[in-house]
Amino acid sequence: MKKVLALAVAAVVLATVPAAAVDFTTYVALGDSLTAGFSSGGLAQPFQEGSYPALLARQAGTPVFEQPLVEYPGIPPVLILLQLHPGPVLVPASETPGRPLNAEYPYPYNNLGVPGADLYDLLFTTGDIYNLLAGNYDNVMHDLILRNGEHTALEQAIGLDPTFLTLWIGNNDVLGAAVYATPIDGVTMTPAANFEQMYNTVAAALAEHTNADMVFINLPDVTAIPFITTLKPYIELPDGTHVPLIGSKGLLPEDAYVTLGAASLLAQGIGIPVELGGTGIPLPEDLQITAEGAIPGVVLRQDEAAVINGRVAAFNDIIAAAADAVGAKVFDVNAFFNEVASGELWSVGGLEIGTAYMVGGLFSYDGVHPQKIGYGVIAAELIDFINEAFDLRHYGGEITNVNMYEIMTGSAEDQPIPTPLTTADIQRLFTREAFQTLQQVFVPRLENYHRTPRQGGRVAPELGVKPKANVLR
Repeated sequence: MKKVLALAVAAVVLATVPAAAVDFTTYVALGDSLTAGFSSGGLAQPFQEGSYPALLARQAGTPVFEQPLVEYPGIPPVLILLQLHPGPVLVPASETPGRPLNAEYPYPYNNLGVPGADLYDLLFTTGDIYNLLAGNYDNVMHDLILRNGEHTALEQAIGLDPTFLTLWIGNNDVLGAAVYATPIDGVTMTPAANFEQMYNTVAAALAEHTNADMVFINLPDVTAIPFITTLKPYIELPDGTHVPLIGSKGLLPEDAYVTLGAASLLAQGIGIPVELGGTGIPLPEDLQITAEGAIPGVVLRQDEAAVINGRVAAFNDIIAAAADAVGAKVFDVNAFFNEVASGELWSVGGLEIGTAYMVGGLFSYDGVHPQKIGYGVIAAELIDFINEAFDLRHYGGEITNVNMYEIMTGSAEDQPIPTPLTTADIQRLFTREAFQTLQQVFVPRLENYHRTPRQGGRVAPELGVKPKANVLR
């Protein structure tokens, strides 16, 4: 089946209809990189303006929706396609990151999505814009978005006294296990008990200290993203024979995942048998912590993928229960992404949109985050959900959905490459530098929780939160 969204003939945004049953006067979005509009390894204005919260705010008629806009090429500089032939290569758009464009805005931003943030960060981590302005990038995303050095994202959201709120948090409590190809409790994944305690704290604080209608968004299957599914665990010979790649635990079975983090290693012959021109050196399968830092794993075997998927399922059960306890609606993005990943593609103006790396249209160059089209699709699905969940059609306040025409006619750098790529192409394209860009966002907890709240550590003696009103006012 294909989900079809009509393509507007003109690039004019259809007039929105004010919702009668839901008040979008002050819309606040809490979350992580997926809420912020992070794309192709960076946070940059062209993608932020197409984030799903920005699109929802526009369509719902929200009068003010401020975001922590960053001058292109972004922070970090986004990845761009340097060349397609003779072999495609991704590089950062610049050696110099972009500047904050509205850091002096006198109130909290409406979009409080912080790339790299997990649940602990939402509750406890603050940011100071003066660190960033002084050239200190150690806590860059929190410094950029939270700014005042005193209040967390949760506190700032409550301080805005929202009338409508979306919460999409928890992706980074499990995504590191996939990016580093190693599920380890307390290092690349948050223990389920900790997650439950923290999520319930967030939900209760929002319910007690705001009167907002709320939509909680659950977590997608992180083993179904292009970063995990693109490369094959074997070399296919001209006669169709599959020769398995070599991992540190032995030859890889055909149901193993080889992440895009392996691309530059494969291009050097690592993981490839000597008889096929490789080095015979095995691909690292597990995260290794050394005195010099972390060496990421690049192979997920099925037992490890099952652990990660089980954690996502557990987190989603927690989200559903927390939402039920406070009367929030749950947008099941997990089910939506699973449908698309299994072949139930979107069709927009004759263009099929799927999850395939570089050519599917949904995901950006980093293989983890959506591009503009992907965020537009998420916004469209979310608007459909809100219209249905809050019965807005019955009340005559249906939100007009996004106009995909203007999203589909963005700049060329945002569009999928029309030429199909081979596995060899992708090995050359997803460079070590591209993987390092991702590692700046998904940092494993090498200190095993022994971090201060200022640095975003995960365990604190108290999980209670005392929200403060009039934040930054």
